[in-house]
Amino acid sequence: MNVKKFFAAVAVSAALAGAASPAMGQAEGVAALVNDQVISTFDVRQRAGLLLLSAGIDSTPEMMERARTQALRDLVNEALQMQEVARYDVTISAEDIDRRIADIARGNETDVAGLTASLAERGVSITTLRAQIEADIAWSRFMGGRYGARVRISEAQITETQERIAANLTRPQYQISEIFLPAQNEREFVEMEQGAMRLLQEMQRGAPFPLVARQFSAAPSAVAGGDIGWIASTELVPELQPIAERLQEGQVSLPVRTSSGVYIIAIRDRRDGSLPGASSIVNLAQITAPASRSNDLQRVGRRQEGCATLERQISNIQGASSVLLGQTPESELAPEVRERVTGVTELQASEVRVVGDQADILIVCARSTGGEGVPDRREIEGRLREQEINMLSERYIRDLRREATIITRQ
Repeated sequence: MNVKKFFAAVAVSAALAGAASPAMGQAEGVAALVNDQVISTFDVRQRAGLLLLSAGIDSTPEMMERARTQALRDLVNEALQMQEVARYDVTISAEDIDRRIADIARGNETDVAGLTASLAERGVSITTLRAQIEADIAWSRFMGGRYGARVRISEAQITETQERIAANLTRPQYQISEIFLPAQNEREFVEMEQGAMRLLQEMQRGAPFPLVARQFSAAPSAVAGGDIGWIASTELVPELQPIAERLQEGQVSLPVRTSSGVYIIAIRDRRDGSLPGASSIVNLAQITAPASRSNDLQRVGRRQEGCATLERQISNIQGASSVLLGQTPESELAPEVRERVTGVTELQASEVRVVGDQADILIVCARSTGGEGVPDRREIEGRLREQEINMLSERYIRDLRREATIITRQ
């Protein structure tokens, strides 16, 4: 640690600890210093409120305390990420953030004004959401630019993965959602177990599992609401295997301690193995852009290169964004979605749909028949590439934390 830098940070912390916030009209302190960047108690309180609101959890004193812990950890990581991307001149425009907020508003069946008002009712500023979105987009672009072209997946890795999936098709399989809270020492394990119990209690009161996972889980599946799709029993960590065997469809586990942290899992469905003649399974992605960019979407659809590189494919389309929708039996798709992808072959796109000022296409990343159930080599390569980049991202953040001067005031 740089001693001079450490004491400078302490001095700044002492000077700001009792600073007043004119906007709030009350004393606000410093929750943390990250390489001399201040994270205020107001910042933490705002992010905690956003976490609870996004997860559909009532803001009780107990849950707010848990949310503050998560919020501080997230804000520290985001400060480190934004400091790092600034070194490489990665910038995110206000329009990029506006588009993501508009997508969130549409997903909640409202507009930006309505979303802003809903946040304000819970005492959360739209600025807090904008900051979170900016950090998320910036880090995603930074990691893709830094490592996207360097990650190499060998033919041996693809073959080995295909063989493992084929072998697992004869074993019990579970459609699982997860919440993962990482821990490295006994104090953190105890803290995460207590936090997991509080999250479980909130879900028992009606908070939706996907929303809680999206806001609190540290697993890559958080972006999909904790959904990890169908997984063979042997692919679960050993501590989770007997839990999955006992749970019935629709049940949620108690917190489970593993070597790397604490899990809560939900069993959405289960099967003994693939059966001949089972329905087709499709892996979909969606690209959204302004209606004025419909022709660009058509071009991407015609020249589809695979869902693992969607961000690169749409990088030159202003206002475009992509999301991986995951793997679903075609028979379980919503009727309008099923109609759009019926007859669309693997690595092809649906027709462009225009609704108001927005256009979108659906990409069929992969198709597999339940009787076969083994994704093709291109899809597996995409999965392995995504896993590798996620691992690199986690390692990068750990390194940033280890090298940084971080002072928290709890």
